[in-house]
Amino acid sequence: MEAALILSCGAGVTDWIDGYVARRLGAISKVGTYLDPAADKLLLVIAFVSLGVIGLIPAWLIGLVIVRDLVIVVGVVLLWKLRGRTEFTPLLSGKLSTAFQIFTVLAVLVGTVFPFKGARILRDAGVVGTLLFTCISGLNYVRKGIKMASQESL
Repeated sequence: MEAALILSCGAGVTDWIDGYVARRLGAISKVGTYLDPAADKLLLVIAFVSLGVIGLIPAWLIGLVIVRDLVIVVGVVLLWKLRGRTEFTPLLSGKLSTAFQIFTVLAVLVGTVFPFKGARILRDAGVVGTLLFTCISGLNYVRKGIKMASQESL
């Protein structure tokens, strides 16, 4: 768990540095705007599933997060293939969902590596926040996708 905590923190820091440097140097590419968030999401799902397999994150929450992500991916593919849509901007509720997922993973890892009195409260707060914003953002993305599908592509 110590290694997982160190790797998770390292991944977060290097991801932030990568994004910062890319913005500062103007080295942002179209491919990068898709691959970077996809890689981040894959890493987060792997962390969620791994912690779930050992019983530290509830299976129902992992299922909810994965189903929401699959709905978004399928929606994006359908909008692209059927309506020619190529611009997909993230929603604030989606960013909050991701932030709570990251918080949950870190709270679980920190509480496991450094057991302290409030660790369970932090974990539970992360689970509740993840549940809430995963549902809200999922509904918001479905609404946005329906609206995009009903409009003429640019």
